[in-house]
Amino acid sequence: MTLSVNQDRLWQALLDMAAVGATLEGGSNRPALSAADAEARALLLSWCEPLGLKMERDGIGNLFLRRAGQAQRPAVAFGSHLDTVPTGGRFDGAFGVLAGLEALRTLHDAGVATAAPLELVVWTNEEGSRFPPAMMGSRVHAGDLPLDRALTTTDDAGETVGEALAETFQIGFLTPGPRDWAAWIEPHIEQGPVLEQAGAAVGIVTGTVEARYFHLTVTGEASHAGATAMAGRRDSLAAAAEMILATEQIGLSSEPGGRSSAAWIGNAPNVRGAVPSLTRLHCDMRHEDPARVDVMEAAARIAWTAIAARRGVQLEVDAYASFGPVQFDPGLGALLREAAAARQLPVRDMVAAAGHDSVLIAPLCPSAMLFVPSRGGVTHHPTEYTAPEHLAGGAQVLLDAVMRLAN
Repeated sequence: MTLSVNQDRLWQALLDMAAVGATLEGGSNRPALSAADAEARALLLSWCEPLGLKMERDGIGNLFLRRAGQAQRPAVAFGSHLDTVPTGGRFDGAFGVLAGLEALRTLHDAGVATAAPLELVVWTNEEGSRFPPAMMGSRVHAGDLPLDRALTTTDDAGETVGEALAETFQIGFLTPGPRDWAAWIEPHIEQGPVLEQAGAAVGIVTGTVEARYFHLTVTGEASHAGATAMAGRRDSLAAAAEMILATEQIGLSSEPGGRSSAAWIGNAPNVRGAVPSLTRLHCDMRHEDPARVDVMEAAARIAWTAIAARRGVQLEVDAYASFGPVQFDPGLGALLREAAAARQLPVRDMVAAAGHDSVLIAPLCPSAMLFVPSRGGVTHHPTEYTAPEHLAGGAQVLLDAVMRLAN
């Protein structure tokens, strides 16, 4: 039987989801475990209710929605996340969840049963913009991050993950851990310009880069900005500024496969008229070649240490998280490629430079990712956009692959 997803229904679902935490700029602001994040999950559950799915949550808030199969077999799982960065767009994460929902809706409308169960998954705190590290829910699920450590992680306001879970009623009874999955597939917007430039409608993600994340704590000495001579200052912010530029330079010198950034900063006392005494940075580095990441990290540590010594400040570096490199299952990649070809959708193989929950799931079961184009390669921004036909094409490939796997 050939089933077709409903492009208009998928598009409307994405628009309705984008209205939760909508920003004036046209994007979405749903930080992990915020009221908006909980509202988004509640909206999804309301859409799932007519489908007769079994809902379960685990102790980190990961959400599992299962459609029963005709046989006692491991499930075929798929999904993504609903949380966003504060300046996020309408498609990152949400597309993967709602493409999975559309696949289930299409099967339900047609009255089609599958031999294996199907499971739609919403991971907690994929972005990591409120509570580091990124991919927290899948990390706990995979045993990469202990649950107790995750629950005691705080945001910038001092609230813990455990407190936020309780406030938003997202704590589940399941002990986090691997489930009975035969396969995992995550649809996602590309977050880059490769597919658009290549004229491809679907990207088959063969693997990911290696990425490393660092917290830098720079400690200087507070003093009066007017009374303290320049030569006598131990300015943590000025030192951090040099470290930011050094981090950028390492990424520039590691092109084309390398990336580096310093994307977050905290500063104290952060008042006019006072020399800063405590500055914190988040930095990350990534490369397609793991050996090159070693070189990038070594160069960064040398540069950061030299800047701290020259400026008379103390430096602490916490390498708090990493991911990759990961190779996704070749058989699943071939299946997605065949499904796209059967629908006459141009395909391109590619490597993911961003982090995704699938990185943590790949060691647990055969896993794959499929990308759809992003206009201009813009994501994590209110203007991110993917055309309805491309979204529907990705959801169609997901449905066709899931049906083959589940039968």
